[in-house]
Amino acid sequence: MTRAALAALLLFALSARAQQRPSFTMQGGVVSAALPSSVLQDASVQKQLGSGLTTTFLVVARENKRLSGVRLEVRYDLWDEVWLVKRVDFEGKIDRQRLASREALEKWWRTPVRLLSTAADRVLLQVDVSVLPFSAAEEEDARQWITKSGGVGTAAAGGGGIVDALIGTTISARPITSFRWNVDLSLR
Repeated sequence: MTRAALAALLLFALSARAQQRPSFTMQGGVVSAALPSSVLQDASVQKQLGSGLTTTFLVVARENKRLSGVRLEVRYDLWDEVWLVKRVDFEGKIDRQRLASREALEKWWRTPVRLLSTAADRVLLQVDVSVLPFSAAEEEDARQWITKSGGVGTAAAGGGGIVDALIGTTISARPITSFRWNVDLSLR
């Protein structure tokens, strides 16, 4: 096989994987989405998942000017060799689990997440997934630690700028990667 043919085959395989889309369901006025496995298979996501740190997936659904969100947190516990997962749906319902294998993680990932409630027959959605290298709890812990540690003073003592700079550059990091899908759902 020539290099050009191999490159074309690789490019085709990558584009086919990148084109996976969520599948949507509607039950009782609630729109749910099963996220594609290609998100977990993304190279940058794989690297983060293998780090032993929490990877947070923020799923935001936009319908006109209305926003709704879901948070998924995944961490591989290197000591116990299990996946610790957490799902917070748009109503704030929390589901935590310990998963024994990568296969169990992928099955959990494909379980539909509840995105929003609607009474409409047709919904135009923009669904964004941002992948963050930390969880909300880890961000708050880091904020508290930075504020209290190493003699970094309070704003009154003139140290607020240092704390703000540390928080702004380390904690509020940009997403590792993101995904976007536009969806026209007929909910009849």
